[in-house]
Amino acid sequence: MLFAVFVKTLTAPAIADDVIAGHVIDRPSSGLVLGSVLVLGVGLSLVPMRADHALWQHELFGDDDAAVRANFSLRAAQISDAALAATVAAPILYLTGSTIEDADGDRLLILGESLAINLAVFEGVKHLVQRPRPYLYSTSPDVARYANSQGDDAYQSFYSAHAATAFCAATAGAYLAAVSSGDHRVRSFAWGGGFAAAAAVANLRVRAGKHFYSDVAVGSAIGIAIGYAVPALHADGRPYVPDLGDLGAAVAGLLGGGLISELLPLAHPHDDVRGTSPPVVVQRSRVSRTLHALHLGPTPIPSGAGIGIGGAL
Repeated sequence: MLFAVFVKTLTAPAIADDVIAGHVIDRPSSGLVLGSVLVLGVGLSLVPMRADHALWQHELFGDDDAAVRANFSLRAAQISDAALAATVAAPILYLTGSTIEDADGDRLLILGESLAINLAVFEGVKHLVQRPRPYLYSTSPDVARYANSQGDDAYQSFYSAHAATAFCAATAGAYLAAVSSGDHRVRSFAWGGGFAAAAAVANLRVRAGKHFYSDVAVGSAIGIAIGYAVPALHADGRPYVPDLGDLGAAVAGLLGGGLISELLPLAHPHDDVRGTSPPVVVQRSRVSRTLHALHLGPTPIPSGAGIGIGGAL
C-alpha cells in the first residue's frame, strides 16, 4: 500500500482529471459488460464439481511441478492473500486524481471490467480442469485433515486465481496510468511496483502448497493478457504500447518480487497446523534450496580481490 500512496503522490499533478488520453468509453455499455461478466463469474463458481476426484500421475511442468507437492504453509497463504488485496487496491488509489472527476470513474470502470472478465475466465477454467492442489499429495496426516476440510476447493489448482488477478490488476493499472500521464517515472513505478507485488503473490501461492509452478505461470500470463487487452479495446485508435523502459521496469519488478518472496522467512511448520505431532515438514522450493546451498566469500584475483560464489548444487 505504501507503493500505491507513493505513486499516487507522484502522479497527482501528472494524471489528467478530465480525460483518458486517446480512449473512448461508453459508460452504459461498459457498465452492462461489467455487471454481466460478474454474474457469469459468480454463476460459474456455483457449477458442481465432479465426485470422482483422482490425483494426477503426471504434472504439466514435470519434475518442477512435482517438486512442490510437499509444500505447505498457511502463513504463506495468508501473506499472499494480503499482498493480493494490496495489489488490487493500489491501482484504485493511484488512478484517482487530486479530485474526483469523470475520468477517475472511467479509469476505475475499465479496471473493473478487466478484473470481472478475469474472474469469469478463471472460474470457468478451474471448474473445467479440477486439478488437485499440491497439498493433497502430502503424506502428513495433519495436512490431510486440512485438505479434507477444504472440500471442492482442494481441486481448483489450475490455474491460480491469485496470480491471474494480481497480474491483471497490475497490468491494467499500469496501462491506465501510462495513458493518463506522460511522466516516465509514473509509468516505471506503476509497472515495476505492480509486477513486483504480483510476482510475490504468485510465488507465495507455490510456497503455500496451494499451486504448482504451472498454475501460477499460466495464471500470470492470462492475467497480463486480460489486463492489457481490456484497456486496449477502449483505445480510440492505436492502443498504448509499453516501451523498453516500461518493459524493463516490469521485468525488474518481476525478478525483485519473486526473489524477495522466495527468501521471505515463514513461520515454523508447527505454527501452520495447530496441534500437529510431529510437526508438519515444509520443504523448500528448488530455487530456495539452491540459494541456501550457495555461499559468498572473498576471492583473490590477479588485479586485486573479488567475491566468489561457492557451494554444491
